[in-house]
Amino acid sequence: MIRVLIADDHNVFVEGIASLISGSSDIKVTERCYTVQSAVERLSEEAVDVVLLDISFPQIEDGLNLCDHITRNYPKTKVVALTMHDDASLIKRVVKKGAKGYLLKNTTKTELLQAIQTVHHEKQYFNETITHILLNDGPKTRKSAAGVGVKPNLTPRETEVLTLMSQGLTTQQMATQLFVSAKAVEFHRSSLLMKFGVPNTALLIKTAMEMQYID
Repeated sequence: MIRVLIADDHNVFVEGIASLISGSSDIKVTERCYTVQSAVERLSEEAVDVVLLDISFPQIEDGLNLCDHITRNYPKTKVVALTMHDDASLIKRVVKKGAKGYLLKNTTKTELLQAIQTVHHEKQYFNETITHILLNDGPKTRKSAAGVGVKPNLTPRETEVLTLMSQGLTTQQMATQLFVSAKAVEFHRSSLLMKFGVPNTALLIKTAMEMQYID
């Protein structure tokens, strides 16, 4: 039996994935973790074979650090990233941290089970969609001849969040002003970091100003 831990801060999504897996004869969800700390604690207490990890947990750097922690301290435990982010540069960062597989959250049940079984047997798993992204190395990661990053395309909401971030508002203040949840703001923040290819808010604002997204 392949023991699986799901690490994701969205309760409904976790239960949905657990439900999909429940019908499998050789895979069992033994742990559900909704915070990085709980995942770290459970891994130290009970061995699991595969971790399905949402990289935005709740922010991209948190997920990457957890992936690194797992692969360094529990080499027999395989990590499969299960996320909504389809950026080639992020996929490469996740793989560099030791993940053996990468799936988008719109994956099928068949692909999910296949990924778990594949990485459990010491192989990597990337479906056709992820392979295509890596081979084409999408526009978010390409650079011009001068070495300057290509300007990313932002959604209207991302533009609003970026503007408010440049004004120094906290996550909760932005959420209140935009009439959305704090988690939604963090999602857009993570998306902005990914699109601009920067590790933190300070560099995000600096880069956005240089590219004239904000004054």
